[in-house]
Amino acid sequence: MHQTLSLITSDLSPTKLGFSVLFCSFLLYTVGKMFGFGSRNEFVVEGRTVVITGGSDGMGKAVACQLAAKGANVVIVARTVKKLQEALDDVKASAANLNRQRFHYISADLKDAAQCEQIINEVTEWNDGLPPDVAWCCAGYCNPGFFIDTSVETLRDQMDTVYWTAANTAHATLRKWLVPVSPAEQKPMPRRHLIFTCSTLAFVSVAGYGPYSPAKAAIRSLSDTLNQEVEIYNGARVSGHAAPAADIKIHTVFPMGILSPGFDNEQKMKPELTKQLEAADKPQTTREVASTSIAALERGEYLITTMFVGHIMKGSAMGVSPRNSLIRDTLTSWLSSLAFLHVIPDLRRQAWNWGVKNGLPFTNSK
Repeated sequence: MHQTLSLITSDLSPTKLGFSVLFCSFLLYTVGKMFGFGSRNEFVVEGRTVVITGGSDGMGKAVACQLAAKGANVVIVARTVKKLQEALDDVKASAANLNRQRFHYISADLKDAAQCEQIINEVTEWNDGLPPDVAWCCAGYCNPGFFIDTSVETLRDQMDTVYWTAANTAHATLRKWLVPVSPAEQKPMPRRHLIFTCSTLAFVSVAGYGPYSPAKAAIRSLSDTLNQEVEIYNGARVSGHAAPAADIKIHTVFPMGILSPGFDNEQKMKPELTKQLEAADKPQTTREVASTSIAALERGEYLITTMFVGHIMKGSAMGVSPRNSLIRDTLTSWLSSLAFLHVIPDLRRQAWNWGVKNGLPFTNSK
């Protein structure tokens, strides 16, 4: 997850478009401060149980540590037991109160839907019979490359490890959360949160991410769909019908570049053209991405980006997705519409120029 568009920050300023971008940027931040979310914390985790997939490394581990520091009971899920054990030590070291908080790890292959169900059942048993309050899907990896140079097996694996690990986790979690409770048994409960980790590639495509970005776009589409569907169950809770025990809210985080061991490995595989197209990307640390994401969750945001260029990329592709802030997101969309009048043709031009200079890319059937 590491992409940006160098064009946004390169040659726009000498043009009228550039002045529009600068003006709108200032206006965006000003209005954002004026009309932003209130001070109420919409994502309280103290004393609550959080499951984090992909929690043994990278962003998932950083999220686990920071939520532990806020008082959460944390369960991390990944495949490698040794990495899970080492990560859990770091999570415990971050805890706000070791005497009150609990920590656990589960080794599982999230590509297997049955194992995802077993995870949620195990967490429920470990959590004194109550399902987790928060599920955060961070599992996955990026295998960059040109589409035809990537084997069909790798293309399928990218969909499995990026989209299906998240979809399987969401399916198992929601089936547990949405079990109806009779009106007589219902009582006030804090809202539950399902969080996907996506990528700004779901908003703006970049050559060289053909194996990866379609899976991220699928997550964004699933998120929008579930954002509507959970309202059926939330609505039932206020109408006297049998309904789930708590309201549910969906969120999706769209980071850009994240400095991690996975990022270093991706850089070795990434086509040179792709590196050129995202040359202005300034990857964030896992801690920065985690803290920015958690702060946005505490404001109650739905689609969450972690840096300014990501906000612009999101603005270019909001479509019918719910807005975090009607005024702020509308202004961002206007700004993005101006910027991307230049950006997308420039991306295509750079790819064309690359072909003129270098000929066909080296074909590597993986």
